[in-house]
Amino acid sequence: MIKHRFFVAVLAFAAVAGGAQADTAWEMFVARCLDPFEHQSVAIVDGLAAQPIDQMHEARRAFGPNADGYVLVVDKAPSVGERACGVEAATADPSTAERAWRYAQLSAGRYVPEGDWLVSNEWIEPRVMVRSDVSGVRASYWIVETDLES
Repeated sequence: MIKHRFFVAVLAFAAVAGGAQADTAWEMFVARCLDPFEHQSVAIVDGLAAQPIDQMHEARRAFGPNADGYVLVVDKAPSVGERACGVEAATADPSTAERAWRYAQLSAGRYVPEGDWLVSNEWIEPRVMVRSDVSGVRASYWIVETDLES
Protein backbone atom coordinates (compact mmCIF):
# COMPACT_ATOMS: atom_id res chain seq x y z
CA MET A 1 0.00 0.00 0.00
CA ILE A 2 2.79 2.44 0.87
CA LYS A 3 4.66 1.56 -2.34
CA HIS A 4 1.46 2.19 -4.30
CA ARG A 5 1.00 5.65 -2.72
CA PHE A 6 4.63 6.50 -3.40
CA PHE A 7 4.28 5.42 -7.04
CA VAL A 8 1.09 7.51 -7.44
CA ALA A 9 2.83 10.51 -5.86
CA VAL A 10 5.79 10.13 -8.22
CA LEU A 11 3.44 9.95 -11.22
CA ALA A 12 1.55 13.04 -10.04
CA PHE A 13 4.82 14.95 -9.61
CA ALA A 14 6.01 13.83 -13.05
CA ALA A 15 2.77 15.04 -14.60
CA VAL A 16 3.12 18.47 -13.00
CA ALA A 17 6.85 18.73 -13.71
CA GLY A 18 6.49 17.49 -17.28
CA GLY A 19 6.17 21.00 -18.69
CA ALA A 20 4.69 20.50 -22.13
CA GLN A 21 2.01 18.01 -21.13
CA ALA A 22 -1.62 18.78 -21.83
CA ASP A 23 -5.05 17.45 -20.99
CA THR A 24 -6.65 17.78 -24.43
CA ALA A 25 -5.38 17.50 -27.98
CA TRP A 26 -5.82 21.29 -28.37
CA GLU A 27 -3.80 22.01 -25.21
CA MET A 28 -1.09 19.63 -26.37
CA PHE A 29 -1.08 21.40 -29.75
CA VAL A 30 -0.78 24.84 -28.13
CA ALA A 31 2.03 23.77 -25.79
CA ARG A 32 4.05 21.68 -28.25
CA CYS A 33 3.33 23.27 -31.66
CA LEU A 34 1.49 26.60 -31.68
CA ASP A 35 3.40 28.49 -28.98
CA PRO A 36 6.84 27.34 -30.20
CA PHE A 37 6.08 28.16 -33.85
CA GLU A 38 4.63 31.56 -32.94
CA HIS A 39 7.90 32.24 -31.11
CA GLN A 40 9.97 30.97 -34.07
CA SER A 41 11.14 27.89 -32.24
CA VAL A 42 10.88 24.15 -32.86
CA ALA A 43 8.18 21.74 -31.77
CA ILE A 44 8.52 20.35 -28.26
CA VAL A 45 8.80 16.57 -28.28
CA ASP A 46 10.22 16.11 -24.77
CA GLY A 47 8.71 13.15 -22.96
CA LEU A 48 7.19 11.58 -26.08
CA ALA A 49 8.50 8.38 -27.65
CA ALA A 50 9.60 8.66 -31.28
CA GLN A 51 7.82 6.25 -33.59
CA PRO A 52 9.53 4.35 -36.41
CA ILE A 53 10.25 6.51 -39.46
CA ASP A 54 7.75 6.25 -42.31
CA GLN A 55 9.98 5.42 -45.30
CA MET A 56 7.41 7.00 -47.65
CA HIS A 57 7.60 10.32 -45.80
CA GLU A 58 11.10 10.48 -44.34
CA ALA A 59 10.75 14.14 -43.33
CA ARG A 60 7.70 13.31 -41.20
CA ARG A 61 8.26 12.14 -37.61
CA ALA A 62 5.60 10.93 -35.17
CA PHE A 63 5.92 11.06 -31.39
CA GLY A 64 3.63 9.35 -28.93
CA PRO A 65 0.93 8.51 -28.45
CA ASN A 66 0.90 10.17 -25.05
CA ALA A 67 -1.17 8.81 -22.14
CA ASP A 68 -4.32 10.32 -23.66
CA GLY A 69 -3.69 8.72 -27.06
CA TYR A 70 -2.63 11.90 -28.86
CA VAL A 71 0.15 11.76 -31.46
CA LEU A 72 2.45 14.68 -32.24
CA VAL A 73 3.60 14.85 -35.87
CA VAL A 74 6.51 17.00 -37.02
CA ASP A 75 7.07 17.44 -40.75
CA LYS A 76 10.24 19.14 -41.98
CA ALA A 77 9.03 19.25 -45.58
CA PRO A 78 5.24 19.60 -45.80
CA SER A 79 3.66 20.01 -49.21
CA VAL A 80 2.98 23.66 -48.34
CA GLY A 81 5.50 25.69 -46.37
CA GLU A 82 8.81 24.98 -44.71
CA ARG A 83 7.93 22.89 -41.65
CA ALA A 84 4.81 21.78 -39.83
CA CYS A 85 3.66 20.48 -36.47
CA GLY A 86 0.38 18.82 -35.65
CA VAL A 87 -1.47 16.89 -32.99
CA GLU A 88 -3.84 14.13 -33.97
CA ALA A 89 -6.38 12.46 -31.70
CA ALA A 90 -8.15 9.18 -32.41
CA THR A 91 -11.39 10.67 -31.07
CA ALA A 92 -13.28 13.80 -32.02
CA ASP A 93 -12.17 16.29 -29.40
CA PRO A 94 -14.00 19.58 -30.01
CA SER A 95 -12.45 22.28 -27.88
CA THR A 96 -14.13 25.41 -26.57
CA ALA A 97 -10.61 26.73 -25.90
CA GLU A 98 -9.76 26.32 -29.60
CA ARG A 99 -12.90 28.19 -30.63
CA ALA A 100 -12.14 30.95 -28.12
CA TRP A 101 -8.55 31.20 -29.40
CA ARG A 102 -9.77 31.37 -33.01
CA TYR A 103 -12.28 34.12 -32.18
CA ALA A 104 -9.69 36.15 -30.25
CA GLN A 105 -7.10 35.88 -33.05
CA LEU A 106 -9.55 36.93 -35.76
CA SER A 107 -10.95 39.76 -33.62
CA ALA A 108 -7.47 41.10 -32.90
CA GLY A 109 -6.46 40.82 -36.56
CA ARG A 110 -3.49 38.56 -35.74
CA TYR A 111 -4.79 35.94 -38.16
CA VAL A 112 -6.95 36.18 -41.27
CA PRO A 113 -8.95 33.33 -42.81
CA GLU A 114 -7.75 31.80 -46.08
CA GLY A 115 -9.84 28.79 -47.02
CA ASP A 116 -9.62 26.22 -44.22
CA TRP A 117 -6.59 27.95 -42.70
CA LEU A 118 -5.95 30.96 -40.48
CA VAL A 119 -2.86 32.81 -41.72
CA SER A 120 -0.82 35.12 -39.50
CA ASN A 121 -1.26 38.73 -40.46
CA GLU A 122 1.78 41.03 -40.45
CA TRP A 123 3.14 40.23 -36.96
CA ILE A 124 5.50 37.38 -37.69
CA GLU A 125 7.88 36.42 -40.49
CA PRO A 126 7.83 33.93 -41.96
CA ARG A 127 4.07 33.77 -41.66
CA VAL A 128 2.37 30.74 -40.15
CA MET A 129 -0.89 28.99 -41.00
CA VAL A 130 -3.12 27.24 -38.46
CA ARG A 131 -5.84 24.69 -39.17
CA SER A 132 -8.12 22.58 -37.03
CA ASP A 133 -10.24 19.69 -38.20
CA VAL A 134 -12.60 18.12 -35.70
CA SER A 135 -14.97 15.86 -37.53
CA GLY A 136 -16.35 12.38 -37.35
CA VAL A 137 -14.17 10.24 -35.15
CA ARG A 138 -10.91 12.22 -35.04
CA ALA A 139 -9.44 15.63 -34.35
CA SER A 140 -6.30 17.22 -35.75
CA TYR A 141 -4.65 20.58 -35.23
CA TRP A 142 -1.85 21.84 -37.50
CA ILE A 143 0.50 24.78 -37.80
CA VAL A 144 2.69 25.29 -40.87
CA GLU A 145 5.56 27.72 -41.21
CA THR A 146 5.25 29.21 -44.67
CA ASP A 147 7.84 30.84 -46.88
CA LEU A 148 5.60 33.92 -47.07
CA GLU A 149 6.64 37.30 -45.73
CA SER A 150 4.23 39.80 -44.24
